[in-house]
Amino acid sequence: MPHLVLDGWERPTRWTGGLGPSVHRWGRAVLKTSGWWRRHDDEALLVEGVVVEYARPLHPVALVAAHHGQTIVRLWPAVTVERTRAVQRWLAVIARALQDHGAGELVATNIPRELWEDLGLREGGGAGPGS
Repeated sequence: MPHLVLDGWERPTRWTGGLGPSVHRWGRAVLKTSGWWRRHDDEALLVEGVVVEYARPLHPVALVAAHHGQTIVRLWPAVTVERTRAVQRWLAVIARALQDHGAGELVATNIPRELWEDLGLREGGGAGPGS
C-alpha cells in the first residue's frame, strides 16, 4: 500500500486548513482534493480526491492518522482504487499540504522518489522508497 510517514503526530485540526479544495496538474493527470472529514475523536482524517488520467477518473480516499507516534498518509483500505503513479502523487501532494500547516519531515515512504521529489517535501533521515 503506498504511504508516506511524517515525523511526529498532532491532532488533525491543526492541519485541516491546508486540505481545502485544490487542483494540481501533473503531466497528463489532474489531481483534485475535494474535501475531508475529521473523525469524531480528532485522531484521523479522511481526504477525498479525484484523480483523472487519460480521461479516466479514479476516486481515492486518503487516511491521515497516527502510526507509532508519527503521521501516516496512505490510501484508505475500505475504498478499492487503482494505485497508479498519479494516485501516489496525489498522496504526496497531501503530505506536502500537511507540512505547510505544521506536520513534520518525511521520514519514510514506499512511493518512488520521482513522484514526489519536486514537491519540496522536507525530508528527515532515511526517506525514500523502501523506508
